[in-house]
Amino acid sequence: MVWRCTLEGRVREIVSSDFPDVLNKPEGKSFLDLLNQTSKALATAWFQKFPAQTSLLPNIRLANDPTGQVFTLGLTQVKSEIWLFWTTSSPVISAPPTLSGALSKEGEEENALANNVWEQDTQQTDLLNELSRVNNELVNARRELIKQNIELHRMHQKLGKKN
Repeated sequence: MVWRCTLEGRVREIVSSDFPDVLNKPEGKSFLDLLNQTSKALATAWFQKFPAQTSLLPNIRLANDPTGQVFTLGLTQVKSEIWLFWTTSSPVISAPPTLSGALSKEGEEENALANNVWEQDTQQTDLLNELSRVNNELVNARRELIKQNIELHRMHQKLGKKN
């Protein structure tokens, strides 16, 4: 989703959305008021640091969203507006519950094998570092694409007003 907002965070326009049924007339409302309680607290602190700090904000949920979709939120300032971009992300997965009671000998062996998979391995660390680097490049490319789409949207609006 891409939203065009005032510098104070009030929604002016939903530029694009893959979730048309999630929000009911958000225009004029602060985007912070459209988040659930936990997300609102995180986003308020995050938004107060803008523009000095522009990192993405993960694990954000909209209030009244029946799907429970988790988003990563980013923003950029273009002239006298803020553009929010929402990307879908996977929910945070908590650690598996511990098993109560004694494990059988076979269960202990399976558990030991599963734990060995997660031991630090240089090759795995290198692959994770490379994946992180590629992910950062993807995030930067998305930001650039959004900026270009914003400019294209503005030009389209100006041409529409001239005709």
